[in-house]
Amino acid sequence: MSYTVAEFITLRLKQLGCYHVFGVPGTSCSDFIDSLVADPDMQFVNTVNELEAGYAADGYGRQGAIGAVSVAYGVGTLSMANGIASALTERVPLAVINGGPTDKDLRLEAEYDVLFSHSTGFGKTDLKVFRKLTLGAAEIRTLEGAADRIDRLLIMAIERSGPVYIEIPQDLWKQPIGHFSPNLAYSPKRFKRGARPFTQAVADKLAQASNPVVLLGAELVRFGLIDEAMRFVEAQNLPFYTTLLSKSLVSESHPLFCGVYDSDLAPSTVTQGVESSDCVIALGCLFGIDHRYMVTSLGDKLLRVAFNKAMIGTEVLPKLSLGASLESLNQLPELTRTDRQIPTVAGQTYQDRRAQWQSKLGDDPYNGTLGHDGIFAAIGDFLTEQPDPYYISLDTCLASFPGADIPVLDTQCFLSNPIWLSIGQGTPAAIGAYFATGKRPLIVTGDGGFQMVSQAFSSFVQNQIPGIIVIIDNGSYAIEQFLIDGTFFTEPNKAPLDYVMLNGWKYENMPHVYNGGIGLRVTSYDDLLGALHHAHARPDQPCVIAAQIPMKDLPAENRAFLGI
Repeated sequence: MSYTVAEFITLRLKQLGCYHVFGVPGTSCSDFIDSLVADPDMQFVNTVNELEAGYAADGYGRQGAIGAVSVAYGVGTLSMANGIASALTERVPLAVINGGPTDKDLRLEAEYDVLFSHSTGFGKTDLKVFRKLTLGAAEIRTLEGAADRIDRLLIMAIERSGPVYIEIPQDLWKQPIGHFSPNLAYSPKRFKRGARPFTQAVADKLAQASNPVVLLGAELVRFGLIDEAMRFVEAQNLPFYTTLLSKSLVSESHPLFCGVYDSDLAPSTVTQGVESSDCVIALGCLFGIDHRYMVTSLGDKLLRVAFNKAMIGTEVLPKLSLGASLESLNQLPELTRTDRQIPTVAGQTYQDRRAQWQSKLGDDPYNGTLGHDGIFAAIGDFLTEQPDPYYISLDTCLASFPGADIPVLDTQCFLSNPIWLSIGQGTPAAIGAYFATGKRPLIVTGDGGFQMVSQAFSSFVQNQIPGIIVIIDNGSYAIEQFLIDGTFFTEPNKAPLDYVMLNGWKYENMPHVYNGGIGLRVTSYDDLLGALHHAHARPDQPCVIAAQIPMKDLPAENRAFLGI
């Protein structure tokens, strides 16, 4: 059977488990979109804007298959660049499929100095930009060898776990691709040079350590290595934590699970359990600014391997793949005591996990009104009552701290952006996660982040995605206020910074604007719990819930950090 270039890329995406491509249509990619529409196995998900499309493809790619996005050249691709940067930073397999200028476009621009549509006039802008935002980028300007070049890029996205960029001149989409292998065959590379010194270092540390722990990271999800990691954890009877990026990679009902290490800003028993350990084995973890203290203070007590790099403290070992390291670690004899007391949080409710703060949860210390802690107490109680798991998407905001303590008993049903830390990512990324998993989304977002991407609610309505979006409505970029000048929260009469203030929206009225969905506003724990149940009973449409809280409210760990 003969395939066009567009049909060939469609076939390859399916072979990699991608059945949804997100985007905004443009003439440069319309022939590719036509190929998707013509294939009964594929769906082109038309988003409201390009940034939403990039975030959605990012959310899709986090679920085990490659994500894919296609938008208009120039004005579209550059608008979604932040979503691709998120995938690059947090190592998400994703393909940017772009339609580019033809040879004629480039020739006429060079000869007559007349710009083709969406050209900056400075030559191959998209290609140059996305070379910096992807693991690999190429334009396919000739048919000879095109299939092999496209295959190499798609394999790179899978093997190295990150985004790639493929640009096709728009007059080549319908041209025959020529000969290609029927299947996209490849075998993941495993680098083993560092296996012996890394395994020996782990064995030596475990033999001497009195309180060793394991940190499990997102690479275990990206490469399907969770079972191998848990074999090591269980054989050695090691307490384990996850990072926020990898929350729910294992059910939090596991008896060795001790919590989510979300940030060294939070002086909780979880952070103390990791930071006071005399041996921390980090498997597949990405570390960002919120882990800086932990990484630097542990020194050579931290042994880690992630994305083909192994380290003991600051010492870099020979190249080592996570899969090869786990294969070697699982050959170790039992090195740890089996009678140690494990500080597990398995079986604990949200309130149980938060009891360490010795603060009253459900009602905050603001005259009984709803606050961050009350919001998550209501969400935690709601989730424990549901027989079918929700997919939780936690946007970057102050809620990142208490959100880490929501008990998640199902696996791979939690999304956050804690390394790239892009405010607003959580809502559109949940669209991609929904199409990849079919699980109903429950999104928690700050009002500032939601205002950046609020048009995504239209995509929820149009695609009948029954998401529940809880907006923490305090009228400001509270996380920026906290980071820039925390004295606003400690001094009762102090005014907020002018530039963190938001225009107050009536989020509950959004269904009238977007022609569908449910809109609610709540001001108490009981109201929020009732609103969640009301939304749950309507699985045919999305719901937005504005959870109104005082502007000076903070989660418990932020209050502890400021000494209040």
